[in-house]
Amino acid sequence: MPKPGHHHRGVDPRSTAPGARFTRRRALGLSGLLGATGLLAACGSQAAGPAEATGTAAAGTGAATGSIDDRLSAMLASAPQCVMTTEETQGPYWFDVDSIRSDIREDRAGMPMELALRVQDLAQCAADPSAGGVQNAVVEIWHCDAMGVYSGFRNGFGAPGSGAPPGPPPGGEGAGPGPSGAPPVPPAFDSGGAPASGPVSDGGYSAGDVESTPSGTATFLRGAQVTGADGIVRFTSIFPGWYSGRAVHVHIKVHIDKKTVLTTQLYFDDGLTDAVYSDTAPYSLRGTRDTRNDADTIYDPTGLSVSKRSDGTVLTALNLGIGT
Repeated sequence: MPKPGHHHRGVDPRSTAPGARFTRRRALGLSGLLGATGLLAACGSQAAGPAEATGTAAAGTGAATGSIDDRLSAMLASAPQCVMTTEETQGPYWFDVDSIRSDIREDRAGMPMELALRVQDLAQCAADPSAGGVQNAVVEIWHCDAMGVYSGFRNGFGAPGSGAPPGPPPGGEGAGPGPSGAPPVPPAFDSGGAPASGPVSDGGYSAGDVESTPSGTATFLRGAQVTGADGIVRFTSIFPGWYSGRAVHVHIKVHIDKKTVLTTQLYFDDGLTDAVYSDTAPYSLRGTRDTRNDADTIYDPTGLSVSKRSDGTVLTALNLGIGT
């Protein structure tokens, strides 16, 4: 399947400019997958800075101390470590964008979010969590925008001024309006919640995973980074919105040697989400969400992030435990 966004010109993968993109297949043509990872690592080893609030935190105010990297490192240190992360469904909105970039916002409005994820090999970190970081893993994320829309699906549905109500289209999660305005048709899913059939990924870091077929070429709020020696990646995004039937979440895949070793989801403390949605546009235009963590049948506590608001940004951290 042609990958949306491949017409873009490649740029420095360390760029944080909105829309910055580096097509992985170009890197493969030059030096091979693992040979390129040293240049593509999103975040090197960081010494933990002054700890602020630890654990999952709701809204906070006041001046922050230390750099964002230091604060995220401290949050990773305070989060549960060396715990197997629960495998969860990839859902109906994944397709392989084959794009290494740290800033995935593009044109999406919303509260800025800085996200740090660390991949830990449970076999290596049992005695010393700092020794368990997995190098050269590709961590891929995707999530909906502030109005509950995933790029490539349901384009414009529920957006202010569209004339459509907020939330998912008729037909529930997985449905989406056709280009001609025909009634939406939900895709077929297997027992694990993945598309039952369709194209499979064949990119620089993912091969053989069943994809959903997007209806457009948009790729906002999708991208991947490669872990450094400490197993850490960093993303710049926006705080996700909500859609009916699901708690607020971010989808995650971890790939090693082009094989997916973990598919899971990250969640936020409900108090933090309530605070962001109550006083921040465009979230405040959506009305009250209908599903909190304890009512979401997919939610798992191993995905609950350590998150806080700091100087107008949500800082989020999570350790991802895998078995290798």
